[in-house]
Amino acid sequence: MKIIGFILIATVVLLYVWWLKYTRGQKGVSAKESAGIQVFDILVKGVYSPNVIRAKVGRPVRINFIRKEDNECSRFVVFSDFKIRKELPEGEVVPVEFMPDRPGEFSFTCDMSMYQGKLIVE
Repeated sequence: MKIIGFILIATVVLLYVWWLKYTRGQKGVSAKESAGIQVFDILVKGVYSPNVIRAKVGRPVRINFIRKEDNECSRFVVFSDFKIRKELPEGEVVPVEFMPDRPGEFSFTCDMSMYQGKLIVE
């Protein structure tokens, strides 16, 4: 019985370490360049994927969101630091464009903050 308990505890600890590595330790996806614009593609389906993106300061950014679900929570994306709120109709590609004018880490969320992403500007 003690062996089964030990195995269960070890499994939980290993799953937690794996979760930390693959969700918290993300370095972020770099942009694809297109005519001087930093372009990202983000799938919205249960989460933002990828949920961490990296951009360079002082260069235009275009983030193409494609929402593949009908969850009401994901209907809008909000970049509060850039005063942007865009509706994401299901099945459509919606570009969000802006100029990151300062370095830092900026969050983007749904209206209820259940979906969360991070833009790292360097």
